[in-house]
Amino acid sequence: MKSKFKIGDLLLSLGTVIVFVLSIVLWTFIMTNDQYFSRIDQTNSVTQHTHNQRGQAFNNLYVPTSSYGFENGQPYRLYDAKKNLPLEFAKELKSVKYWGIKTISSDQKSYEKMLNNSVYLQLTFPNEISVNLFTKRKLTNKDKKFRRAFVSASNDSLYLGNDKTTTIYRINLANADFSLLREYADNIKGKKPVKFVRTKDSYETFYTKQENWRVYSYLTTKQTDSYFVSRLLGTTNVTSRASKKDWTTYSLNYYTKLRVPSAASERNDLLYTRYEKQKEMTVNDRLLNSIELVHKLGLSEQDLRYFDSSNEITCYSNYIEGMPVFMGQHDPQISTKLTQDTVEVAFNNLDLQIPIPFDGQTRTLEPTDEVVQQLVNNGLKKAEIQRVIVAFRVEKDSSHDNLVNLIPVYFVKAYDQWKSVEEWKQTDIASLARQEAKK
Repeated sequence: MKSKFKIGDLLLSLGTVIVFVLSIVLWTFIMTNDQYFSRIDQTNSVTQHTHNQRGQAFNNLYVPTSSYGFENGQPYRLYDAKKNLPLEFAKELKSVKYWGIKTISSDQKSYEKMLNNSVYLQLTFPNEISVNLFTKRKLTNKDKKFRRAFVSASNDSLYLGNDKTTTIYRINLANADFSLLREYADNIKGKKPVKFVRTKDSYETFYTKQENWRVYSYLTTKQTDSYFVSRLLGTTNVTSRASKKDWTTYSLNYYTKLRVPSAASERNDLLYTRYEKQKEMTVNDRLLNSIELVHKLGLSEQDLRYFDSSNEITCYSNYIEGMPVFMGQHDPQISTKLTQDTVEVAFNNLDLQIPIPFDGQTRTLEPTDEVVQQLVNNGLKKAEIQRVIVAFRVEKDSSHDNLVNLIPVYFVKAYDQWKSVEEWKQTDIASLARQEAKK
């Protein structure tokens, strides 16, 4: 009997030690994980900028997502989970004051020279944003747009680049100090060699070598339909009717509706529609109005970033370790559409909640030139390719109902549609081209 007590005490002590060690390991992982610090920064920024919509938009959803530097004249994509350059850039801009904007050049040769100038550290947005949103004030009467920020050795000015028009602007700065940002960039560990290639809409990042990309896993959660009904339609005078087999539509009145999928369909895409007359909007107004709709949904915005825009549509995606996540086959997390008559918000109610420690899984992706050539051989014209990126597709993990894996693959935008390379290979491109030609 005494021996049993000793064994029991030993097992209890051993169990206590294991739990203690495990808690230290998990605490270390969380505290050193880029997502943790990203969330702290965003939570604080939302609190600090509740009375400053432009400041909130830039410091929360509208921040750069990629950074580039040079080594021996070769451009590299820079990434470090512990020293997130785009977030550091956003932090350093909080106290900056802007004055004056001047067009430096607008020809393609000068723009490409700037792209490949090793003097500058580049930070890019996934797509264009307005200068006035970036500066948090009406700096220009015309709604000028840009995609790239070029940081030089000087703290007195910043250069902004518009990929579409190949225009470079210079903005004068006061109270700026990018020394820490430059130090991080000089000592960063994660580097992938790239080149900048002109596509239909922009200059895209082409990876020049075969690269191994990590597979990440996340536990997910999703809100109930009633949660979104309450937030978007209110709690009174809401009726519902089954419009189709796999859909239910909740209506506040004829003008305001929310369509949700049935549980049996295993879909997670919802659509909010409101019919109302809108005033003519500038690009800046459209982006700010889109932000209000994103906040209204009540989805987690911890890793949410501006992703894409075209015409009346603005899209937002979760960014994990510097790369966007496509929900479903090829949908971003949220898409807002603002027309003169209608407000539409298409969104996915699946939230990436808790990151699982990296287990060593990777996927090997070929150089971008090879991927593009495969699509050209399949009938997609190079002139129709708008964007080329590496992003995550979501794949369910069979070991747990709420566990998903984020698989890195190439995604391509053409004809204003985002699809994975495998999807494009299965697409009747000739038929799609004829449909687009008729529009």
